Amino acid sequence: MSENNIVMHIDMDSFYASVEIRDRPDLKDKPVAVCSKTYSLEKDAPRGVISAASYPARKFGLHSAMSLAEALKLCPDVVLLPMNRDLYKQVSDNIIKIIGKHMKTVQQVSIDEAYALFPDSVQTYDDAKQLAQTIKNEIYAAERITCSAGIAPNKSTAKIASGYQKPNGMTIVLPENQLAFLSPLPVTKIPGVGQKTNEFFDLYNIKTVGDLAKTDKRLLFEKLGKQGLVFSDIANGIDNAPVIETADVKSISRFYSLSPFTADSKALSLGCDAVCEEVHKLLSDKKMFYKTVTISLRFYDFSTASKSKSHSVHVSDINTLKRYAQEMLLELIDNNTDHKKSRQISVGVSKLKKTDVNQMQLSDFF
Repeated sequence: MSENNIVMHIDMDSFYASVEIRDRPDLKDKPVAVCSKTYSLEKDAPRGVISAASYPARKFGLHSAMSLAEALKLCPDVVLLPMNRDLYKQVSDNIIKIIGKHMKTVQQVSIDEAYALFPDSVQTYDDAKQLAQTIKNEIYAAERITCSAGIAPNKSTAKIASGYQKPNGMTIVLPENQLAFLSPLPVTKIPGVGQKTNEFFDLYNIKTVGDLAKTDKRLLFEKLGKQGLVFSDIANGIDNAPVIETADVKSISRFYSLSPFTADSKALSLGCDAVCEEVHKLLSDKKMFYKTVTISLRFYDFSTASKSKSHSVHVSDINTLKRYAQEMLLELIDNNTDHKKSRQISVGVSKLKKTDVNQMQLSDFF
């Protein structure tokens, strides 16, 4: 793999719990666990499982999928919170937008993790490190939660690297250092190795990734099928799986961070125009029309106000985009009777349609 095909894996740190603690500063440094939606704290028989545990809670042995009954035995003082999936989805979407602003391709694989392929302008691992740090900084500035990043020549090694220095870590694995990095790690660090697979590895005294790399492939295929060969390749630093865009584009949005936070209408208007120009460039690059425009203000306390407006037909010009966004921005400002300062302004377009390649656009004449 050439050096400009550098892969990053971003993994949010204790995502659900971190979002809850961000909005509840009194919970900082306390053991916190977010529970599954169907849970009950009946005195004699609490029911349910943990979906995420904060790092202080993990020191007591708490982890995801642990029953509440067991968690309360290990840590009677744990603060148990209900899951707020809509909030987590909103934060996750914002994080993916931040990553997408900088990266060539983004493949979101869960609500709190994604792979990304660096743009062609990133030619070295030093360049990749600098851009990854910029992304980490922007995520923290926008959401006040941390993430860990792994940068490597392929997806599997990048994923393993992102978990190497948690929380808020960054691990770079150069191509020539892959085997030295992977070999001493427990074999359970390989993505996809679960309890049953590890029982087989124990049976054959395969303890580390290095042990697995040296194991006869015929044995692995006989016992684990094709997946055994995949594990062997990963252990040897081989993974040719591409980073694939998560799905067909259904919406495009970008945001502008306001520093310092402000309620000034002129500053918000300038930010709105700047974001509209970014969104329109992406639309042009992807050769798409839009029908609906959405604008959001995110206030200093992380509350959000939004407006949407749809055109009667699909359009592509920037003037309509700016006009709709500015009109809705004025409404949001008028409705902000508390004069709360905004930390971020975002503009998005949806109900997209691919441009007919034979259809002329106004921009073709200029």
